[in-house]
Amino acid sequence: MGSVIRHRVILGTALAVVIALFASVASAQFSEGPLSPGTVVNDNVSGTSLWNNPQQADASDDTYASTSPGGSPTQFLKATSFGFSIPTTSQITGIEVDIERSSIAGTIVDSAVRIVKGGVVGTADRSLVGTWPTSDAVVTYGSTSDLWGETWTPADINAAGFGAAIAVDDNLDVAAVDHISITVHYALCAETPAAGCRTAEKSILVINDKSPDTKDKLVWKWIKGQNTSTAEFSDPLNTANYALCIYQDATEDLIGQYVVPPSASKWKPISTKGFKYIDKGLTEDGIQRIVVKASVVNKSKIIFKGKGANLDDVVPPLALPVVVQLVNSDTGICWEGEFDTLDIKKNQAEKFKGKALN
Repeated sequence: MGSVIRHRVILGTALAVVIALFASVASAQFSEGPLSPGTVVNDNVSGTSLWNNPQQADASDDTYASTSPGGSPTQFLKATSFGFSIPTTSQITGIEVDIERSSIAGTIVDSAVRIVKGGVVGTADRSLVGTWPTSDAVVTYGSTSDLWGETWTPADINAAGFGAAIAVDDNLDVAAVDHISITVHYALCAETPAAGCRTAEKSILVINDKSPDTKDKLVWKWIKGQNTSTAEFSDPLNTANYALCIYQDATEDLIGQYVVPPSASKWKPISTKGFKYIDKGLTEDGIQRIVVKASVVNKSKIIFKGKGANLDDVVPPLALPVVVQLVNSDTGICWEGEFDTLDIKKNQAEKFKGKALN
């Protein structure tokens, strides 16, 4: 389990008990890409030398965008319109830019390598030291945890104006770029709850954290929920990952997440009304059973159950409010239950139980 360790001081009940609460949770990582650009152009943010045939950098096909710097940095070769579809509830965690490049004499150097946000070339430079090779080679800029000095939403990444740009320098050589591609890394459970999730008339949350961990238990029920079609649950048999995310206190810290990948053997359709998941082996984060049922009369239903040592540890008592969200990797739709003071049945060492009525 990865680890940001949070130490929260919680004011307890009428006894004003001060409890030191430690929680540790790792974000399960997903990625989309590498994807290729739909548009590659010159951008005159810096430099004077143009790139010839800039659009040729849209695929790894041995046709090239090329330029001769002539002793000063070139214009940016700017690639955008990558067509990402990151789920709208996700947290962006890193961006990698791969550039397949070469030069005639092997003396070309990076002048600047920058991210593009909203069509504007950024300021953080990820250029590398060293000369370009004389035959095609792919170099990665950024990393799985590099945000390039920017704050990102999935909408920023999915927009046509997202991309990357490169400028080069040398006195006599010719630079050639065969392909620019980008991979974006993200977590389904964001650091704080997503906005705009669907709610239900009733939501129940039970968490048991006992010793040994084989006695741990998690139950979340979302009953008489807002309209959700079967299509909006997507296809968990083949493509859709599901993640249950648990947050606590006014700062809405992520303290638990449970990710279930697609599986044709563990997920089954419920007629045309939804899907159910059964895993007696508890192999996926300790999750044993999931039911998602559609309704067009505000009676949608979700049941999410897990137990045992594979469950991510969420340690009661919890700081209120507690927010539970189920997110879908394909559609970005989320379903939510929130538990505050009036909703709590138990919130003590080893056990939390809440029942929220809307």
